[in-house]
This record gives sequence, C-alpha cells and structure tokens, in this order.
Amino acid sequence: MELAFAENCSEGKFLLVVAKIVDAKLTETAIPCDQLSNKEVKQKYFKLPALILAEKQTLYGAPAIACYLARNSPLYKGDDRPFIDSWLSTFAAENSKVSSNVILPILGHKDYTNKFYHESLAEFKTFLHHLNSVNEFLVGSSLTLADLYGAAVLFKPFALIVDEGQKKAFGKVVEWFKRVTGEAAFAEVFGAPRFCKMALRPFLPAADTKKSKKKDSDSSSSSSSSSSDSDDGKKDKKKKEKKDKKDKKNKKDKKKNKDKDKDKDKKDKDKDDKDEEEVLKKPKNPLDQLPESPFVVDDFKRKFFANKTPETKRKFIQDYFWSNFDDKGWALWYIDYVKAEDECEVLYKTSNLLGGFIWRIDTMGRYGFGVHGIFGEEPNLELRGLYLWRGTEIPFFVKDHPSFEFYKTRKIDPKSEEDRKITEDFWCADEDEKVLGLRYREGKYFR
Repeated sequence: MELAFAENCSEGKFLLVVAKIVDAKLTETAIPCDQLSNKEVKQKYFKLPALILAEKQTLYGAPAIACYLARNSPLYKGDDRPFIDSWLSTFAAENSKVSSNVILPILGHKDYTNKFYHESLAEFKTFLHHLNSVNEFLVGSSLTLADLYGAAVLFKPFALIVDEGQKKAFGKVVEWFKRVTGEAAFAEVFGAPRFCKMALRPFLPAADTKKSKKKDSDSSSSSSSSSSDSDDGKKDKKKKEKKDKKDKKNKKDKKKNKDKDKDKDKKDKDKDDKDEEEVLKKPKNPLDQLPESPFVVDDFKRKFFANKTPETKRKFIQDYFWSNFDDKGWALWYIDYVKAEDECEVLYKTSNLLGGFIWRIDTMGRYGFGVHGIFGEEPNLELRGLYLWRGTEIPFFVKDHPSFEFYKTRKIDPKSEEDRKITEDFWCADEDEKVLGLRYREGKYFR
C-alpha cells in the first residue's frame, strides 16, 4: 500500500500515527507543497491524502483511510464505530473551516475579511465549548480514531489561536488534548504540542490599516455631526441635571476618599510585592544566557546603515563584517520558502506573506540581522532570506514562528567564498539586481 499526502499536513501526519499504532506496512509519499499543483502529481493521485491499495483501488480522505487501516484494531471497534464515524466527520468539517478561514489567513497564505475571519473564529470557539464536556476519551473508555483525529485537527489551532485565558475556559479539552498528544506514536510524528501565550491574528498591511482607520474616522465624524444637531434642544435641561448629580457625588466622594487613604499604603505595598514576584517568575531568554560574544550586532548594524549605497555596503561587509564575525556566538542562515499551490504568483500578495513573517519576529531584532526578499517574476516568485542570528542554532523565536515549518534552511559557511558572496548579494542588493540567478523585486530588513 502507498500512502500519499501533502508534506507537513496534519491529516497526513494523523494517518502516519494510525499506521504506526496498527503496524500497517506502507510506502510513504510526502508531496512537497510546491509540487501540489504539478499536473503529473494531480493525474497520479487526484486528491490527497490518498491510499493506493495493492489491487489498484484507491481510498481518498483522512477519515476513510484511517477507518480502513484500523478496521481490525481497537482504534475502530465494533459497536463504537457509528460514534467514531460521527466524530471523524465532525472534525473533518471543523478542520476545513478553521484551516481555510482562520489558520491560512494567520500564516499569510490567504486573503481575508475581518468580518468573515471573526465569524469563523467564533464558530470554532463554540465548537471547543461543545467539546469541553469530553471525558477521558471521546468514545468509550480507550483511545480511538476519534481522539487521534481530533488532536491532529486541534494541533495547529492550539499553537496559534487558543491563548492562556481560553485554555482555562476549555480545561477539559486541554486535558484530553495533552493525554492524546502524549501517546508515543503521536508524539513521534507530531512532536510536542505548543501552546500560544497570546493568540495570533492575520497580518494586515500598513496601507490597509490606514484605510480601515480613515473609514472608522469618517464614520465617527459623520455620526457626531448628525447627533449634535438633534441634541441642541436638550442641552439646558441636561446641564441642570448634571450639576445636581455632581453636588451629590462630591459629598459621597469626600467620605469615600477618607477610607481610600487608609488602604492606599497597604495596596501599594501589595502591588510592589506582586510585581516583584512576577519579575522573579518571568522565564529567562535562553539567548541571554549564552556566553558573551566579541561581535556586537548593534555596532555592526549602525555602521552598516551608515553606508548609503549598495557598493559601500558591500565593501563594508567585506572589510568589517567578515573580520569581526564570531562563529562561536553567531550563525548565518539561508532560508527558502516552500510554496503551496497558487502561492507567490502575484507580487502584492507575496509582499503580504513577507510582511507577515517579519512582523512576527520584529521584536527580536536585538538578536540578529538579515534581509528577507522576493525574487523572480510573476507568476513564479520566490521568498528567500539570509539571516544572522544569535547562537549557533536557529533560535527559539524563529522555530516558534507559525510559518517557519514551510521554510527550507541551510547554514551558511563563513569560510566559503561562495557563501560569503551569497551573503553580500542578499544584504547589499539593489532593486532589479540578480541574487542566486533571480531578479530582486523587494525586501525587508530584520533589524
């Protein structure tokens, strides 16, 4: 049997988990995202995920394939099957909605409208509320396909949109989710689950933000103008009522202030103690715990941007950067985005993808430097970057980025003349210059 699925897809990973548990003998074919629109791939598999059986019959869709693989196992047992089927279809529907309308806009893979996005997000949270009545397992008293598929569907949302407050509100769901994702086979395929402290939102380009604010401002001023005309006849009456209320309020406030003064010192002390506790509890940034490096990135950035032309910047890199670079405290990384079907075809949409990536790591600028750009021609644009990051491995804030799993990475060798030239080309290129054989269209600094 051959199992074909889209690379890094939660449904494909779910099927790998099932195959491991039931010990199914499969040939695994992971299709890279940039090949999903390939005609040969579409002709061969038609739809993913797909299970091609020995007798040349094919099953499509994660629920159907999972049921076939687990047909003789406790994951899909007799009398429980109707209830398991019900959960599988429910999770499939939720996966389609939350992926398309919430997750993809957050990752920058799809355009969105605020109204539709928030409606879909509200529907998802309603579903979590319904799921919050779960016991140890969804069906019966042991692990089934329903649990595995549910955890796979929720794996990405928990990492991106279910924040700390919502975790408390959906306590039973979280407990169940941790139990299922802790299963050895699940953890081996998916890795450890991640929970976001603050829910992410789709990246809104600056131009769209200004339009939105202008629209709100115009609406507000229009409303204010119309309401002021209708209220003119009521002003005198309201002034008298306000004066009477103010006099009564002043009398009450005098009494309250006496009591407040007594408690003020105690509250201030309690607040100071609480703030001190929060500081002590705050986890330390692992990058701050690294041994001190002689390379000072802020000095490098200040001197780099003091050079105003690509030629002087390149000379500065050649003369200053390579002689001062500390390869024990810093590392250079080339990253290349693996496009999904219909991505990176239009320049402005690709620019939104680029802006969303930089926006989510921008606060960590003191731990690095880099250029992330768009290269090539429509409809075959490429998103690539070359970064300098603190430490000798890719730092945590990059690994935790919701889009990072869609990037291929390569560590740059600072002693290689070829890699040195690639670094200089990325950091110093002017618009329309060639970088790795493709025209440089636009880019952003990570600084």
